[in-house]
Amino acid sequence: MLCLIKLVIGLLCLNLTRALSQKHEIEHALVLYDPELIPLNETAPSLPPDVAKFINFLSSKFETAYADYNDEEVSLFYQGSLRFDHLVLFPSSKKAIKNKSNLNQRQLLKFSNEGGNIFVVGGSNNALVDGIRSFLNEVGIHPAPKNYHYIDHFNSKDGIVELTEEENLVEGNRILTSLQTSEFSGGSAALVSNSELIQPIVKCSKTGYTNRVDEVISGETTWTFGEQGFLAVALQALNNARLVWIGSTDLLADDSLYKWAFQESGVIKLQFVQYVKASEPYIPEPQLWKIKDQAIYTIGVSEYVNGEWVPYKVKQDDEQLQLSFKMLDPYQRLNLKPLGPVSSTENGTTLDTYAYFANFTIPDHHGMFTFELDYKRKGLSYILDKKVVTVRHLANDEFKRSWDITNSWLYIASTVFVIVAWYFFVMTYIYVGKSNTAKKNV
Repeated sequence: MLCLIKLVIGLLCLNLTRALSQKHEIEHALVLYDPELIPLNETAPSLPPDVAKFINFLSSKFETAYADYNDEEVSLFYQGSLRFDHLVLFPSSKKAIKNKSNLNQRQLLKFSNEGGNIFVVGGSNNALVDGIRSFLNEVGIHPAPKNYHYIDHFNSKDGIVELTEEENLVEGNRILTSLQTSEFSGGSAALVSNSELIQPIVKCSKTGYTNRVDEVISGETTWTFGEQGFLAVALQALNNARLVWIGSTDLLADDSLYKWAFQESGVIKLQFVQYVKASEPYIPEPQLWKIKDQAIYTIGVSEYVNGEWVPYKVKQDDEQLQLSFKMLDPYQRLNLKPLGPVSSTENGTTLDTYAYFANFTIPDHHGMFTFELDYKRKGLSYILDKKVVTVRHLANDEFKRSWDITNSWLYIASTVFVIVAWYFFVMTYIYVGKSNTAKKNV
């Protein structure tokens, strides 16, 4: 009976653990809006098609909460931890809001540093909340102020700017490979800093500019001119937290923008890391090495595609995975060679990761070394893995004997020759060079 009770309690604990883990896997999103611009507080709100599609995406993927900018009870944190995984910031009709204490520059930076993702929607006729604008400026994105409109007289129809892939899509970006948005109305542009973390997505055309509404172009009224401005910008922090700013709700037609922002695309993961000695492959991840050991380093990398992990295969030379074996500076820096699709779990049957390896000789220098994999490519989540090991010098009984060193053969041969020559000299001196004194005395 006691065993049965223990079994039941164990099953209950197991089910509770699974329930908690499943609950933890559910991601939460917060949408902040202005009821005067986007009436999400209504039972059946009348929304533009692109905005409605975006809201439906959020509802289907996450447990979504909606709140007014002036709702002072809304907080991004609970007891120091994130309450939400994703944050959506729609335009506002006013710069100042009542909930300043919970939605300011400091809170947004903390939200990003803790791994939260942020999606910001702008517009020319609307304002950005002061805290949001300060946050964007600090990370290097400078949207145009309210009433600054993006204009392109050469690529417009009926006063609406027309976008094309050839003219406006930033070449080589992974986030948005094709442009679905054809019209850009009521939007503005932004200037960006030269930070390596910023990734421009949609740029202004050569003939476009951002100017204050109903005013002539001048140094005081023009925000961007030509291709120096951008209509959509992304940023990925070193902790893989993501931020996307778009200049108009029209760009919501490209769902790749918010899918990337919410970690639904462009996500890669390091499934496993293994390194062994070629002489002792049965000992995984040894901590003590000696100089000139042969090392075999193997990893598995997966990419998140359509809700499942698939093997991530490097297709271009500039995307090569590299291993650095370093102390202060790299002593070895090698491109990892592909092995092929494998399973990320032992004895697994699903080929969900791609294996890469490198085979190299430990350098002739002892000390503390690091197996470092630092993979940063725009549009992909960053991978950083470090394993510290000790490299020792050879022990006294591990050095090669003299006959094992080819350069010493000449000296060994010379020594043997001298010994043999001395032997013959002595023999000659004793038996050949000595005269017969007995015959001389006869």
